[in-house]
Amino acid sequence: MTRIAGVLALCVLSGCEFFISGEGDAPADSKPAVVAPGAGAPGKRDPIDEAIARQEEYSYNPIGKRDPFRSFLNTADGRKVAETSSPLQKYEIDQYQLVGIIWGVERSRALVQDPEGVGHVMEIGTYIGKNWGKVTQINSSEVVVTEEFQTMEGELVVNNINMTLPGVADRSKK
Repeated sequence: MTRIAGVLALCVLSGCEFFISGEGDAPADSKPAVVAPGAGAPGKRDPIDEAIARQEEYSYNPIGKRDPFRSFLNTADGRKVAETSSPLQKYEIDQYQLVGIIWGVERSRALVQDPEGVGHVMEIGTYIGKNWGKVTQINSSEVVVTEEFQTMEGELVVNNINMTLPGVADRSKK
């Protein structure tokens, strides 16, 4: 008897209808209750309705994100990334520190240090950084790295990043 009382209490608390009759059938005139979504207590929002409202407000912005349908192991022309990237493309540009510059010779060069303390020599045309920045200018106190990317509208954006020698920047401020 306690088992039947427990099942009845569970059905009453969960809001389901349970009919007991001699043959186990529901009365012929009874219809199942249908509740419309969000028709709970007035002023109270259903969690499902709130989730749907948040989903309708969301807008995906792909700028700065890689294409999820392109393999991360291949480049646009099908070559493996390991074949095309250099040790200078392991970190972001701002993680490298400019240590020295050799200029006034036929081919100017610059020395940068990565976060692990390893030095790398760059010259004009060297790629650096994860966004394929290219060294475009080396002068006595700085190196200019140019990054190019396209916006969603197809416009070409050119971003010049100046890497300056630490000692030279301090002397110019005095």
